[in-house]
Amino acid sequence: MKITKTLTILHAIVLSVFMISSLTYSRTIIINVSNFSFNPVSVTNAVVGDTIQWNRVEGSHTSTCNGTNGTIRPAGAAPWDAPLNSNNVTFKYRIQVAGIYNYVCTPHAPDMAGTINATVSSISQTNEIVRGYKLSQNFPNPFNPSTKISFSIPVNSLVLLKVYNNMGKEVETLLNENLNASTYEVEWNADNQSSGIYYYKIHSGNFTEVKKMILIR
Repeated sequence: MKITKTLTILHAIVLSVFMISSLTYSRTIIINVSNFSFNPVSVTNAVVGDTIQWNRVEGSHTSTCNGTNGTIRPAGAAPWDAPLNSNNVTFKYRIQVAGIYNYVCTPHAPDMAGTINATVSSISQTNEIVRGYKLSQNFPNPFNPSTKISFSIPVNSLVLLKVYNNMGKEVETLLNENLNASTYEVEWNADNQSSGIYYYKIHSGNFTEVKKMILIR
């Protein structure tokens, strides 16, 4: 009885050591508001979970996305209408729904407008021993519309993971984070992309590698 109980406890410990723990790395994306413009005017690399932060630099403006003045947002996304002036210098909005957000500054619309393109992308970390840098082939491949990309880094470092189309044009930044040494898995949702060949490139320290993947609709 004691032996069986001991083995059961050991088995549970082993499982807990090698279990996968999901970690979400959310970011804050800064948009400066001045000179009758949003800078950057277009945010193309936002993912669900990120926070968009508007910082008023000068003038009296708003950040508005409530269905007025031609503004649009994905179904289910919360509307907003926030003043940006000397009394309200910052406004934050957390992206909870993927899709395209077209927003404006109400007093200066339609000329003062901005766009946010948010996609669904997630990263998870596995607690396994890492012996060196590695970029794995995405799975599934071909895929529609999402796929997973695994990579390993042996030291703590800044990791940049980008996706390019067949013409070499960058279409999305999946990751731009300081990560601890480990193995990670990033999910890319290509809902907004057309069928074709894509390349994903990782850069971490002195390590750079590129692999090909295929999106089939």
